[in-house]
Amino acid sequence: MKSILLAGVAAFALAAPAFAAEPAKPEAKPLIALPEPNVDFLGAGFDYAYGAKFMSDYIVRGISNSAHRPAGSVYGELRYGWFYTGLAATNVTLATSPLAEVDISAGIRPTWGPLTLDFGAVYYAYPSNHQQWFIGGAIPVTTFKNSYTALPTTAFDPSYIEIYFKPSWALNDYLTLGGQLAYAPNWNRYNAHALYSEINAKVTPFANTDYSGLSISGAFGHYYLGMSDASYGGSYIDPDYAFLSTGVLGTKGFKFASYNTWNVGASYNWNVVTLDLRYYDSNLTRAGCFLNTSDPSGNLMASLNTLTGQSSSSWCGSRFVASLSVDFSSATFK
Repeated sequence: MKSILLAGVAAFALAAPAFAAEPAKPEAKPLIALPEPNVDFLGAGFDYAYGAKFMSDYIVRGISNSAHRPAGSVYGELRYGWFYTGLAATNVTLATSPLAEVDISAGIRPTWGPLTLDFGAVYYAYPSNHQQWFIGGAIPVTTFKNSYTALPTTAFDPSYIEIYFKPSWALNDYLTLGGQLAYAPNWNRYNAHALYSEINAKVTPFANTDYSGLSISGAFGHYYLGMSDASYGGSYIDPDYAFLSTGVLGTKGFKFASYNTWNVGASYNWNVVTLDLRYYDSNLTRAGCFLNTSDPSGNLMASLNTLTGQSSSSWCGSRFVASLSVDFSSATFK
């Protein structure tokens, strides 16, 4: 009996360290993850990303660049540390009938823990354009100049440069806040200044679960658009044509319509595939939409309205858009 008791005590003594070695519970993550400033410009090394997207409509800042038709795009991006350069191409339907929209970008993207700061510039190129002209009050508007009294209603080439700042802060696993400031000194080659400002947010309600691919996001932005070059004069797409200070055609430019725009939607990511369903809208009127886009479908009405040149366009307004994207990066194949 005594030997049995001694054996039990020995067994307990051997088991005691096992209880002591039980791992401690992980510390709870902070409610708000704070930025971690650093100057490690090249530490991330070389990286790349590429992909494609298919959209039921190509809407940019509240305006359809595909005349509410389906569109597709492809992109590629090379990165080294914080530095990057990218190229994207999208089919579009615009007033000047370009072959496509080609975006060439470059910038620096510092990553400070949960905070990402993106400074860069993008050149929006629209190759193979056909400029529109208004023939001095006569019908129709043409895509070529055949009169000395003609006024251009679009730039010869609407390609332009924009500089931007896009910060993003992942406060925790569930909420990411972001914003955007983008400035173009020669918007669509009208010599008009343009400033776009935006706030946005993304919520991942089921983070760290089997449904972490589901997210809800939205954005609200304001687009300030300035005045065109005087060479466009009191163009027929100027709603204030009758109120020009001089009353003489071609002595001042016209003011584009500034507006607010917003979107909200849900997306689900599975491996490299993302499905997004989104609602877009703005407070841009149909007349303001025509003013900003020179939508060819409104040319006849604008030509008939010789007082103000007002017409309308359906390229703006509320719209539901579905998109399916496929994205790859160097991490995909590791």
